[in-house]
Amino acid sequence: MSVNSTNWSDPSTCPFCGSALADPGAGFVDHLSENADCEQVHEDWKQNVAGDVAGGWSG
Repeated sequence: MSVNSTNWSDPSTCPFCGSALADPGAGFVDHLSENADCEQVHEDWKQNVAGDVAGGWSG
């Protein structure tokens, strides 16, 4: 899988694989649950930025 930059400039596409999303909110969550590769990259990304988020990560 080719991983795109996580500079998410288009909320209609997955920042990890570039696939079109059904919608920018719930569509992203649905996409992650349906795509194990993107879900894993998202988890890795969250771990990388966790220290930058005051009070921890709620999502």
